[in-house]
Amino acid sequence: MKKINIYLVSLLTVLSVLTTGCKKEFLDVKPPTQVMEDFFTSEANANLAITGCYDVMGWDGNHNTIPFFFGDIIGRDGWKGGDVGGDQDWMNNLINFTYTPDNYMLNTAWKNYYIGVNRCNTAIENIGKMSSDLISDEAKAHLMAQARFVRGYFYFELVKTWGRVPLVDHVLAPSEYQQPLAEEADLWKFIEDDFKAAAEVLPTRTAQSAENIGRATRGAAKAFLAKAYIFQKKWQEAKETTDQIINSSEYALLPNYEDVFKLENENNEEIVFSIQFKETGNGDYGDENEGSMLEVYMQTRNHPFSGIGGWGFNCPTQELVGQYEENDPRMEATIIHDGETLWAGTSDESTFDCTFPTNIDHYSNQKYVLPASQQPGDFSDASKNWIVIRYAEVLLWNAEAAFQSGGDWQTPLQQVRDRVGLGATPYSGIEAIYHERRVELAMEGHRFWDVVRQGRGAELYGQYGFIEGVHNHFPISQDQLDLSDIW
Repeated sequence: MKKINIYLVSLLTVLSVLTTGCKKEFLDVKPPTQVMEDFFTSEANANLAITGCYDVMGWDGNHNTIPFFFGDIIGRDGWKGGDVGGDQDWMNNLINFTYTPDNYMLNTAWKNYYIGVNRCNTAIENIGKMSSDLISDEAKAHLMAQARFVRGYFYFELVKTWGRVPLVDHVLAPSEYQQPLAEEADLWKFIEDDFKAAAEVLPTRTAQSAENIGRATRGAAKAFLAKAYIFQKKWQEAKETTDQIINSSEYALLPNYEDVFKLENENNEEIVFSIQFKETGNGDYGDENEGSMLEVYMQTRNHPFSGIGGWGFNCPTQELVGQYEENDPRMEATIIHDGETLWAGTSDESTFDCTFPTNIDHYSNQKYVLPASQQPGDFSDASKNWIVIRYAEVLLWNAEAAFQSGGDWQTPLQQVRDRVGLGATPYSGIEAIYHERRVELAMEGHRFWDVVRQGRGAELYGQYGFIEGVHNHFPISQDQLDLSDIW
């Protein structure tokens, strides 16, 4: 049996967490560097351990870069962009499906996901051992539910990306470092169990305390459970779970589509779960600060960003732009056209030049571009959250699951269209749902994964080298294989 050496991290790495403030209060402090047996001695420290679990979600190589590199660019909704002369050249092999196990980002993502898993396992085991004089039963259950939610998230990303991966449900002893690849069915069951357990304990969105805004809720756990069902084609279970979210009345579509993505509207009633970022202004780079690099990655190269130009990645393709129906306001909220002026009549008024050489069709992504007054002082330290799941997607999952199981799919689909003032879809059947997902969720990191799970990879990406059954998942990185005993 093939065995993979799990990427292990030190104790201090497990316990290192964010330093943030303001609206990210739940990520407010940094723990002392204590040995394990001395750390889990209070509810406050247990909470810090959970903070460390959430921390990894926002690292470069996770939701700080992965969604647009993999979802949008490989999905052909965005050109790679960037500078001329091989900028982020590792992306070209991914786009053309000529990648090998030594691809840089495959190793980065693998390591980060397992760091996250390890942190969650550490928190679950040690919080579970804490006595009632150190932490209340209610607080213990709540924190452990959060850890299971985050662990479920990391395992979802692992299975989505690689298929069979090691299943590690506890802190490993040195003798256990070589772990076999688990069967996908067992991994999905594990993911489902984590999200189900979390949903039993976590509060609803409206019951979430102010200091915990941004952390997992019952609705978020159920939404990820529904997503796991969708990826497995468990249509009836997906329909029932999305029905529960819809019937809870905890979420709603914002009246104005563009408002969903504004910085001042973060964590609004449409957001089911998002990765929280916070500008720290400490001059650190990447994972060393708590801000996001997404804006500088996607800002057009010919536009100022904190004193420098943006990096110009993930430039929308003409093929994507052509998918929008006439008068669909989602296009203007998603796409910046060359020469377009945004924030007109304000001090942020700005005209965009999208004509740099690697931007083939001369469009830029608007959803994650901030006006000058909201840009950070440090290019890798933006405070705009990355939306992972929003209510519109829950409605579209509900429509897809209903269609596949013989139910009413038109009603949830039309709710999404009604918000943007569109009548009945011009498409029929499942194509109507596929189309709506593409334009509603454009440039949010979903496209490639959608096409693959729908079984359309060869149809849509075959001309670029995609082979069904070969490129549905990515190879385990060579760095990890070199650490392992092979058969």
